[in-house]
Order: sequence, then structure tokens, then C-alpha cells
Amino acid sequence: MLLNIMTTLSSWFLVTRPKTLLVALAVILLGQTLAWYDSPAHFSVYIALLCMICCMALQIAVNLSNDYFDGKSGVDGDDRLGPDRALQKGLISAANLRLGILSMCFLAIVSGCYLIYVGGWAYVVLGVLSLLGVYIYSGGPRPLASHGLGEIAVFLYFGWLAVVGSYYLQTQVLIIDVFIPASQVGLLVVAIMLVNNIRDVASDRRAQKFTLATRLGVKSSKHLYCITMLLPSLLLLFDRYQGLTMLLILPVQLALCIAIYQRDGKQLNTQLAQTSVAVLLWGVLYSADLMLG
Repeated sequence: MLLNIMTTLSSWFLVTRPKTLLVALAVILLGQTLAWYDSPAHFSVYIALLCMICCMALQIAVNLSNDYFDGKSGVDGDDRLGPDRALQKGLISAANLRLGILSMCFLAIVSGCYLIYVGGWAYVVLGVLSLLGVYIYSGGPRPLASHGLGEIAVFLYFGWLAVVGSYYLQTQVLIIDVFIPASQVGLLVVAIMLVNNIRDVASDRRAQKFTLATRLGVKSSKHLYCITMLLPSLLLLFDRYQGLTMLLILPVQLALCIAIYQRDGKQLNTQLAQTSVAVLLWGVLYSADLMLG
């Protein structure tokens, strides 16, 4: 009995994809730190906490939906190179996955109600679009992830919406300067998506899932990965919040750019994990430098 409970809990933990949650944590931390830096007198820990809960709930809902829809459509097959999927392996039933998705969406709605009150009607629209994204990212007749739009969706959500949106909730002002750090971290999260899709090019093609990587090909996708990894450092030239501190991460970025040309297949799981850590490092170092500088 205890073993079954532990197995079930482990399956649910894995299907949330903890590494992506660390990235979401880093992104919200960045947005809130920028808000604290620009408007410390009006900073609300309560709003910051609700932003974190809402973002995490939406991210978990997307991850569960991806597992559910890819499992139902047959995208996840026995030739999958990435981590095991819960539905594909029979670890969690389709009905329980649907319940998990609805529960996370409900948590996002509840935590988002006060954010809508603070931010105004624009956040009703953003909230509806976020909930719609849970479905259309992997589901529906034309899922974003299957039509080469996953990277754009990730950039907009993790970059502009998460950082700029949470910044505005604290400051009630929208300034162009915030879009630079938002774009920097958004590009790095796109790099995570690219590694994931480069690894799955062969199986995605067989399943008729046309990600950006399947459209560009492996070599061009690796080139694009390097661009998204290095462009954030170049954007530091236009970033009023940062000096040279963030260049401490540049050797890590360069090492990952070299490594991706030497890795294929399951080796890209290591690349994926290391890229996720690089994004987390960027968010944490950027935030720490603002708080301590």
C-alpha cells in the first residue's frame, strides 16, 4: 500500500516537470525584483506570492496538458528519447490527468482574482489567454507546439507576460526598459524549448508533429540555440539595470553552445538539464545583483 502511494506521488511529481518549475520561479523572481528595485515603497509581498502561485499553477497545467495530449495523439511513443511520460507509460490515467489539469487551472483562477483586481481588466484578457494557452499549446485542432509556434509562445509567456506583467502589478507603470531583461530571460527559455525539440526531431516527424526544430532541421536549430543563448548577453549593452555582472554567466553560455554540437539523441537530456540550470542562474544572479548592488 505504502509502495503504491509512493509510486503515485513520484509519478505526479515527475509529470509536473520540476525543472520547468524552477525556470518559472526564476522568471517571476526577476520580474518582482525589478519591481522592488524601481518602486520599493509600493512593493507587496502578497502580490509577489500570488504571482508565483498563479504562474506555477499555469506551468504545471501546461505540463500536464502536454503529457495528456501527446499521449492521446500518439506523439509519445516507445521511441521517445526524453523522460518517461505518465500517460504513455500508464503511470497516471487520462481521467486523473484531466482532473489535475482542471485543478491547476482552478488554482490559477483563484490566485489570479486579486491580481485582476490590482491590475484591471487587461489582466482578465491576459488570464483568459493564459488559460487558453494551457489547451492550445498541445491540444486542439492546431496545437501551437505542433506548428512551429512553441518557441514564440514560450518567449511571450516566460518573457514578456511573466516578467513585465508581474512588474506592472507591483508598480502600476509600464516602462520600455523592463522589456530588455524580460526579453533576455525569454530568449534563454526558448533555448530550453529548442533543445527539447531538437532531441525529439525524429520521433516528432514520424508523429507528424512539426515543431520549429523539425521545420529547420537539426543543424539550423542548433545554430538558433546558440543565438538564443548568446543574444541575452549582447542585449546587456541596452540594459539599464545591469553592468558587467551578468557576463559571469557568459562562459557557461559559450560552453553550452559548444556542447550542443557534440551531443545528439539522449545526450541532449543532459544539455536540456544544463540549459535549465543556466536560465535559473541568469534569473538568480540578475535578481541578486539588483538586491545587493
